[in-house]
This record gives sequence, C-alpha cells and structure tokens, in this order.
Amino acid sequence: MVFRSRTALGENPIAQSCRPAPDDAESSSGLRGGKQLVGKVMRHRVLFIVVSVICIIVTLSSLSLLSELSYCLLVYVCTWNLTLPHTIRPPQTVTLSPESKLFIESNKLETTSKYAFRGLRDLTHLSLANNNIKALPRDLLIDLDSLIELDLRGNAFERDCRAKWLMTWLKNTNATVSDVVCAGPEDMKGKRLNDMTSLQNECVSTDFILHQSVASESLSVDTFSYKNDVYVAISAPSTESCMIFQWDHIEMNFRTYDNITGQSIVGCKSVIIKYEVFVIVAQLFGGSHIYKFDDDQSRFNKFQDIEVSKISKPNDIEAFQIGSDWFFVIADSSKAGLSTLYKWNDNGFYSYQSLHEWYRDTDVEFLDLDGKAHLILASRSQVPVIYQWSRSNQKFILQGEIPNMEDVVVVKHFRIKEELYLAMTRYIGDSKVLRWGTKQFAEIQALPSRGSMILQPFSFKERYYLALGSDYTFSQIYLWDEDNKIFDRFKEVYIQAPRSFTMVSTDRRDFIFSSSFKGNTQIFEHIIIDLSL
Repeated sequence: MVFRSRTALGENPIAQSCRPAPDDAESSSGLRGGKQLVGKVMRHRVLFIVVSVICIIVTLSSLSLLSELSYCLLVYVCTWNLTLPHTIRPPQTVTLSPESKLFIESNKLETTSKYAFRGLRDLTHLSLANNNIKALPRDLLIDLDSLIELDLRGNAFERDCRAKWLMTWLKNTNATVSDVVCAGPEDMKGKRLNDMTSLQNECVSTDFILHQSVASESLSVDTFSYKNDVYVAISAPSTESCMIFQWDHIEMNFRTYDNITGQSIVGCKSVIIKYEVFVIVAQLFGGSHIYKFDDDQSRFNKFQDIEVSKISKPNDIEAFQIGSDWFFVIADSSKAGLSTLYKWNDNGFYSYQSLHEWYRDTDVEFLDLDGKAHLILASRSQVPVIYQWSRSNQKFILQGEIPNMEDVVVVKHFRIKEELYLAMTRYIGDSKVLRWGTKQFAEIQALPSRGSMILQPFSFKERYYLALGSDYTFSQIYLWDEDNKIFDRFKEVYIQAPRSFTMVSTDRRDFIFSSSFKGNTQIFEHIIIDLSL
C-alpha cells in the first residue's frame, strides 16, 4: 500500500480526502499532486465523528472482512490525533497498492517523534523529501527491516551531534538512500552527510560524580594491582594508619582490606618486585618502615626499618625502576634534611645516594627525558633542580635547574601525544604548565592557584585533565584543548584542603581519589556522556 501526505502546514488534516487508488499509474501521478479541501470545519467535525464510529465497529469485527475503504478510514482516524504542528504528520491521504510505501513530502516538517514509524516492518519505501527537517530522532528507523529506499532530499540537515546516529546508520544500511545534503554549519554547507565520517569525540562529554566517601582524612593515595585485584593505599595521619582498600567486583566499591598502623603516617608507596608487594610507610615520628604482603596471612607485615638518621621529616616518596634495578627516593623537608635514594639488593632496600642536603625538599618526580632517567626535586628554598642518571657512575648527577620557579611545592610530569609537560604547583602565586623543548622547559600556561598544594595531571580515555586543589575555595578540574594547546576550566569540585589526586581504573571504570587534610577522602567516578542521545 502507499500512504501519501501532501498537506500544507496550515491545512486541517480532516480536510483531506480518503479514497482507494484506481491503479498504480494514477497512484504515481497522485504522488506529485496536492489534494483539495472538501469542506468547512463543522463538516470536518461531523465527518470525524462518523468515521470514528465506523472505525470502532470495524475494529470489533474480523479484520479479514475489511474493505480497502474501511481500512483507509481506520488508518486515517487512528492516526489523526497524533498530528502536531511542525512535526512529521501521519499519512493523511492513503492509497493502497501491493507495496508498502509512505510518502510525507512538502509539509514544512521540522521533526518527528522517535516512535513515528514504530512497528512498520513491511515498509519498503519512505520519503520525507522537501521538508524543513534539521535532525531526526535517534532510532527512528529501527523497525524498518524491509526498507529498500529512503528519500531525504530537500531538507536542512545539520552536521551536529543529533546527526551522529544517522551518519552511522547511513554507513551500515543496505537501503538506497538519496543524497543527504548539509545546510549547516557554514563550513559543512552543501556537503553530503552520506560521505562524512561519524562524529565520535565531538559528541562525547565527561563528568566526575561522587562514587564513594572514606570517613578519614588523608595526605596521599597510591594504587597497585596484584593477582588480578586492584588495591589502594591511603595514608591517614589522624588515624595513625596506612589504610589498604581492595576493589570489590561484586559490590562495585572499595572495601577495607588491611590496616598498617604507625605514628603520623604521611606517605604510603607500593612497590612490586618479583611478584612480591612492598609498601613503604613514611612517618614523622618513630622512623619509617617497609611492609611486605604475606599471602598466607593475607596481610602486610613489617619487613624492614629505614634508617632514622637519614630521614627527619619525609614529605614525598617516589619509587621507580632503572634497567633491572629498583629504587625509591624520600624527599626530606626538614631544615637539616637529606633527601635520600634507596636501592633494592634482593634482601631489602639500603641507602644508596644522598641527593639534596639542607634545602627542605617537598617533592621528587622521576621521569624519562630524551631517553634518559631524570629526577626533579622541588624545594621551599630554591627553584626545582634536575638530576640525570649517569650510566657510567651509576649515580644521579646534578644537571641543572628550572629557572623562575620559586616556591614550587609539587612537580608532576605527563605526556600528551609524545609531548612532555610539567605541572608545577605553587601555594602562592600562579601554578605553571611547562613544555619540554629541545633543551629546556618553557612555560605555556599559568593557572591562578592561591592556597594550592597539588596540581595533578591525569588522563582517562584520551582526555587529559589537570586537577588544581585549593585550601580556600573550590578545586578546579581543567580539560586539555587540543586546538589551542592549553587547559580550559572544566568543572568545580568541593574538597576540604585537598592534598593529592590519584587515578584508579578497574572493571572498565575510572576513578579519581582525592585526599583531604581536613575532611573525608572522596572517590569520584569519571563517566562518559553521549551528547547524541
């Protein structure tokens, strides 16, 4: 059968005639012609009542006894009430033929309900040509299993997120589809939507939503994987513990697994060496220690003490591997402090090299710079300094400094498409983003950061972020703008005195742990939002 609609926008659908098509030729010519009005408004209302009664009687009878005219009236009346101005109207002139065709043309239509063609599995030809359609709702054509031909010519389609599903459908359908020409945006005007690649990153946004809260203050968070499970170590000086959490694959949250107790624990850093898990626990009092996981007892036991004379006021721990050797560095922030490098010797860690004396170091960062191992030490009393690993001496050698960067409290490195960057946190003044050139780091962006103790880079699903904590106001999350090569403000989150942001991924879900010096540790989940829905 063929359903035709040639009604002008302002015409009442009751004013259309409903008659069986005499033959295919006449039906074809009728497709190009308009239908005339057959009465005034009062006559239309009477006709509608009469047709409604007939429709009810016919519906209660056997459908097999329907004549072509009765079926035409049934379709006409049952769909008349669905008509809305400026939306796709149900067929108002219906003719029947051996094929199932629906033509809704030249009606100045702008949109339609996603359910407009629901259940029309035998429809073979559909025309929405010569309307004002800018976009079609997602899954509009999902039930059209028998569709052979689709005509969308003469519309005003926009290449935006609303067209994402249609672009994918055009690539996968076996139906013959007319040219779908873009009317906008301006740079896409006149181009065929059929030929364009489907919108992907352009139609995706993200958000950070609170997933879980740990009822404890904290200074740092570290994560590690062991035997297909994901663990998190949280240093909590107020409860004098290093809390170990494990991801629960059933409950889908992080649950308490173990608790390492101590005195004013300021850092917990995990190291996995030859399938054995160690946690370095830095304390302000009572010395620092190393704990080892016991598989039989499913808990961490003390493995080694770290020399008290070497570390007075630990502020940061960095663990790394050079070749086959494992190391860790503790940055000492005391006035008479001595930041120290420790090396693994199969029986434990021992002090290997004194790095930076009398400078009150606040942070240490390990990175690969031009294929060579480097350390950057941040200090309250001078600009950050750079050490390079000497293969011949098997030591770190002072190489230089990063100028004009006084009062840096934390240094973090990250990469975006092979480019190396540094995030420099400053409590007073602006925090800075630097990019590595041929011989030095150069500033590319300054971020207002009064009261900040952490500027943490992280990435999820090829989206690059900076989390800028603040002791005085909302913390800010920035998102990398690939076109302008800078970070744009993306979202505000409220965290009391944040001290670290740590990314954790498990079960195809991504989280960011935010430690807090004055409140609960917050766990935010990174979610993807499809803007084409």
